[in-house]
Amino acid sequence: MNGGNFLRSLGLCVGASSIGHILLETDNDEIKLIKKVCIPHEGNPRHVIKEIMNSYNNDLPQKITITGRKFRNMINASSISEPEAIEYAFEFIRKTDTKLQDVNIIVSGGGETFLVYEIDKRGKIFNVYTGNKCASGTGEFFLQQLKRMDMTIEEAINCANLNKPYKVAGRCSVFCKSDCTHALNKNIDKGKVVAGLCEMMADKIIELIKKTTYKKVLLIGGTSHNKVMLHFLKEKISEIIIPQYADTFEALGAALWGIEHSTKSIDKKKDWLNLNKSSFSFLEPLYKYKDKVIFKDFPKKEAAANDKCILGLDVGSTTTKAVLIRRQDNAIIASCYLRTKGNPIKASRMCYEAIKNQINCPIEIIGLGVTGSGRQIAALHALSPGVVNEIIAHAKGALYFDSQVDTIFEIGGQDAKYTCISKGIPSDYAMNEACSAGTGSFLEEAAKESLFIDTMEIEKIALESKNPPNFNDQCAAFISSDIKNAIQEGIDVRDIVAGLVYSICMNYINKVKANREIGEKIFMQGGVCYNKAVPIAMAALTGKEIIVPPEPGLIGAFGAALYIKEKLDLNLLEPKNFDLEELSLREVTYREPFVCSGGKEKCDRKCQIQRIEIDNNIYPFGGACNKYYNLVHHNKEKNSETDFVRLREKMIFEDYSINRGFRLLPRNNQTVGINKSLLTNSFFPLYYQFFYGLGYDVLLSNELDKEGIEKKGASFCYPVEISHGALENLIKKNPDIYFIPHIKSIEVKNGFPVSVTCPFVQGEPYYLKSAFDELNKKIVLTPVLDFAKGYNSLMNTFVKMAKSLSIDAEIAKKSFEIAMKNQKDFYYKCKEIGKRILLDLEEDKDKIAFVLFGRPYNAFSQWGNMGIPSKFASRNYTMIPFEFLPFDKEEIKENMYWAMGQFILKAARMVKKHPQLYGVYITNFSCGPDSFLNGYFRTIMDKKPSLILELDNHTADAGIDTRIEAYIDIVKSYRQLDNKWNQASNSPFHPAYVEMDKGTMIVYDSNGQSCTLDDERVHVLIPSMGDMGSKLLAATFNHIGVNASALEEPGEEELKIGRGLSSCKECLPLQLTIGSLMKYLDERKNKDELLVYFMPDTSGPCRFGQYSVLIKKLISRFKIKNVAVFSLNSENGYAGFGMDFLLRGWHSVIISDVLEEIRSAILVLAKDKQKGMQIYKEVCKDIILSVRNDNWKRLKETLEASAKKLKTIETNMPIEDAVKVALVGEIYVRRDRFSRKKLVERLAKRNIIVKVAPIEEWMYYLDYIQIKRFNLNSTIKDRISTTIKGFFKNQYEKTIKQIFAKSGLYEYKIVEVNKIISNVKDLIHPALTGEAILTVGSAITEIVDEVSGVISIGPFGCMPSRIAEAVITEQINRKKILVSSNSKLIEKVMEKHPALPFLSIESDGNIFPQIIEARLETFCLQVERLHHTIQKLKNNMDDITS
Repeated sequence: MNGGNFLRSLGLCVGASSIGHILLETDNDEIKLIKKVCIPHEGNPRHVIKEIMNSYNNDLPQKITITGRKFRNMINASSISEPEAIEYAFEFIRKTDTKLQDVNIIVSGGGETFLVYEIDKRGKIFNVYTGNKCASGTGEFFLQQLKRMDMTIEEAINCANLNKPYKVAGRCSVFCKSDCTHALNKNIDKGKVVAGLCEMMADKIIELIKKTTYKKVLLIGGTSHNKVMLHFLKEKISEIIIPQYADTFEALGAALWGIEHSTKSIDKKKDWLNLNKSSFSFLEPLYKYKDKVIFKDFPKKEAAANDKCILGLDVGSTTTKAVLIRRQDNAIIASCYLRTKGNPIKASRMCYEAIKNQINCPIEIIGLGVTGSGRQIAALHALSPGVVNEIIAHAKGALYFDSQVDTIFEIGGQDAKYTCISKGIPSDYAMNEACSAGTGSFLEEAAKESLFIDTMEIEKIALESKNPPNFNDQCAAFISSDIKNAIQEGIDVRDIVAGLVYSICMNYINKVKANREIGEKIFMQGGVCYNKAVPIAMAALTGKEIIVPPEPGLIGAFGAALYIKEKLDLNLLEPKNFDLEELSLREVTYREPFVCSGGKEKCDRKCQIQRIEIDNNIYPFGGACNKYYNLVHHNKEKNSETDFVRLREKMIFEDYSINRGFRLLPRNNQTVGINKSLLTNSFFPLYYQFFYGLGYDVLLSNELDKEGIEKKGASFCYPVEISHGALENLIKKNPDIYFIPHIKSIEVKNGFPVSVTCPFVQGEPYYLKSAFDELNKKIVLTPVLDFAKGYNSLMNTFVKMAKSLSIDAEIAKKSFEIAMKNQKDFYYKCKEIGKRILLDLEEDKDKIAFVLFGRPYNAFSQWGNMGIPSKFASRNYTMIPFEFLPFDKEEIKENMYWAMGQFILKAARMVKKHPQLYGVYITNFSCGPDSFLNGYFRTIMDKKPSLILELDNHTADAGIDTRIEAYIDIVKSYRQLDNKWNQASNSPFHPAYVEMDKGTMIVYDSNGQSCTLDDERVHVLIPSMGDMGSKLLAATFNHIGVNASALEEPGEEELKIGRGLSSCKECLPLQLTIGSLMKYLDERKNKDELLVYFMPDTSGPCRFGQYSVLIKKLISRFKIKNVAVFSLNSENGYAGFGMDFLLRGWHSVIISDVLEEIRSAILVLAKDKQKGMQIYKEVCKDIILSVRNDNWKRLKETLEASAKKLKTIETNMPIEDAVKVALVGEIYVRRDRFSRKKLVERLAKRNIIVKVAPIEEWMYYLDYIQIKRFNLNSTIKDRISTTIKGFFKNQYEKTIKQIFAKSGLYEYKIVEVNKIISNVKDLIHPALTGEAILTVGSAITEIVDEVSGVISIGPFGCMPSRIAEAVITEQINRKKILVSSNSKLIEKVMEKHPALPFLSIESDGNIFPQIIEARLETFCLQVERLHHTIQKLKNNMDDITS
């Protein structure tokens, strides 16, 4: 450490929750600590920083350095990144403490993020591991949960039960919060819950540490003070050190850096706080919409002696409400509203006490109805049979005040519901699935925890706002990050609060109501409506008048009382006396729980059942199904007779596989392991018999291993998590051979020509082999299985596999034939059972059955379906897998290339038409295909009730039960309605469309009139996909005489429109392209044009091919005349026009790709950036005109002139010497500035050039899959034609790139798709078509040889991007050495940089969360260091070749 004369150095770390403050003093190289303090900033870091600065009066330290993430830029001072600060601090403390010499891991356990840094021998960071962007398990999240339990940190730490921690979900803060709520609802001891939270926090850290080769761990950050978390950490990791500076570690590093470097001086008299331009868009002030909301009133009445009364109790997750009504006139004579505080029984007793204190005369309570999430346990405590579903209770309450109400918006503490009322009966409903973002607790916690504003203040503050920021429909787990960004930008707190209010309404509209209709009379109720700002925001967003009933928080309790009164009046319920004093004093005792044995159904969920003693009787309570509820209430159960889903699983894994096993060869004492995952749940009879017949014993996973789930390399869906957990279990059985097939397609009778499986199903062998090193030491069979043409077509594939195991071909054929028969017999038996069920229904028209939709691996597997079938069966309803139905003759109308999607939509059409069948659809969080299929499913069902349940790896059974009970009640109500109402209305609307006729593109308008694409009425509109790419494509259309234009790049407004017109689960590119189209239609001047919206198409397996389908559905839904969607299919390389168009289109693709790179180079290399960008814009303008108007010769001349013009830009270094990273991933997001959140510009500020993967790479790839026959429709003619075209395309590419290389701003490089794929075909088979293999191939091919780092970016939930992330993360370091042409250089590089810089980012259109910012900082540091090493080695080639 190089010190100077006496000086003082101040280091500040501005964190998510607090500010670390270190003051050092140095004199003749001796460094002394003068001040060390960590100050909570309570959401206002500016205020705290000002106080710190003022504390020095006029004697500011000579050196001031700031670290942190986004917040560090709020001060006009010198700043460094957190990773750099950590390195400086670590170097300093390691010098004086020998215990730290072997530390190779530093864990930063902060308020909002957990990061694990790997440290090399020099003390430098060479790798970083983080969890997902969710705040679950972090310090702030822990504090949030303690507040919910009304505990201080000290109380929590002291009461934690270390021996019996309660398991809570760790993947998502919303699920974890739900688990805590439901645990407290079951009266689980708070000490166990606290211990469970701390164990979960420790597990999050351990999960990250396990990805490293750790020796000694240094723990820093605020959570290092959590003794309970430390206890669980030390159980797994023995050597953990907490340094003296644990909570100010980064601040120490900043201060030390300041000693060694020159820093900016701060003049306190001037404005030294930066106010940057806001990254948010803004909304209308709420006060403008106050007159759009009607608040009704309903005065209470006094009780009279001997009144007969009914009590309604609504036990919610956040609040508990009670209403006492008089039977005679429904008058409310007493009410109560209080906090549940995690104890529903205590809250109920307090309500009884409060009601009792409001009554001054003797009354008789003859009925008690209980609703809300805690209804079961509260009803058990009250010994009342009156359990009322929440949907019904709220509908009853609303209808009492207005019989004309047809829409109910209900927002509670953790649940939000939409109900459609028809003729006074609830006919459709929806609930928030997993997220609590559109709920009261979200608003309350976000305001209190991030802004320190009490719930009661929100309304007043929000209505004073003049410019609310648009937080969109942000997830509850991520909103605090947005709030902190808003604070940092200096946005007024009143505006932030109003933005929060808007956000919960946006969440509700986009994720709960979704695309369901809003009626004429809207009631909005639930406790959140006491805050009048919320219904006002709802009115602002919907444009509708909103009616808030009297006491909106009590409506559920009031409705429950009305429901019980109705049952009493109809003699459907016996009157029973309830004494308020007795109820308020009634104690419950919790006996030792037991684990359910599963009963005769052989259920293996092993539910823990509570034993509750009330009035000397012991009642079993809990479990996934209704088994113990039925036992308590003496209900007869027919579970085994009605659960055909369980029967299907037995048929797959026993009846048609193990029980039919037939040996053709004697047992050979070898085992084949088959993973019980994904489509093994369909094809196990085939797999089992084939291997069993050849003499092998077959091993199957029999449980999920958590350790395996933690090995997943990306944020996969729950079925893929199951795949990882099942494989870990299988590995422990140690099979000799593993069979993990790549299933490409499935046969669909009378289906779409293409019937592929989703990328995650296809990619199973590749991400599993990357995650589990154990597989590298074994024989792993990963054949590509294409079932599209039936089982017979796979005979040769299976025989070839057997021959690789030295098995005779003839024996293999016989074993396959037997296996195929078993598989077919299973299919026929399913259909036979289905027909029998339908016949039974015909004999009893009052009987109904529920049909379960989903995939075999999430809906029909006990591991995946969370016991949903038994929840219906234990309520004595028949549950049928949709596969049992005879739906083969149903048609597929959509461009539905997913096989499972075709099956689901075919069966859905059959269920829609059958009056006694009702659909239940199981989906999973972030399921790609279902982000579209769920909407199609709902459209088919129309007004017929259906239920979609989103499941994940968490344990919140209560929420599922609420939805199921509500659904059953809605179905009953629906069946009471007039059948005429049930029929969907036929619309005479005819959308415009485009079709090919004898090689010519014909456009038909909404009246059926036709014209060609070059007709003057026609306007082709190109969505933005990178500014120049879209403009040059429009110019290409212009070149052949077509009127075309490109849309401007999208922004917040387009995103808002797109989210409002979709379910918000689809890809970000779809949301932006929909939003862009609708905005254009709203603003266009020529309303008479015949608009053709250009939307490229594909036949899977990713979601891109669904964009045009959904846009067409929106056009039909809104009856937009004379708007057609123009889709070219990727399988023919987007052909369909003449050669002139194709060639000019190819020119445009190459030019736009090169210009993208040149723009990035100018942002870094130009001495005068502004002048450089002006020249760039002039060049772009010239090229667009030339592409539009000129022939190839003149176009080349324009390009030559453009290169000369670009050459005039003065640069600060040659492009060869510049730091570069590759930006790969999804084709739209990587090129769209809004989607990638100006990543190119941000890295340019760090002098890093971003090379965006070119569009031409994708075009060449389409040729590759055509020539290599991975496009199943490829003909010999297609392949010859593509090869010839490829030659000419390559010549044009070389010519254009050679011209631009003369500019000095572009490095000449030819795209070699064959090489890219060949380099990684052992990691991903080329039969898995799409962007995954290109992303993996480009990343591994380019790192070190061409760039110093790789960023892979895609939309949230992008399946190919997640597969690529999993493979690249595990394989990039190993594989690079094997594929590089300069292996010696790579070896030298990796001696110093064992982890090559790679960063995966998902974009949802919002600002990147803090976790991504943290990883980006470390990534940039790695990139800069790797570049320096590469340059040094290349400049000294003797070191490499010697």
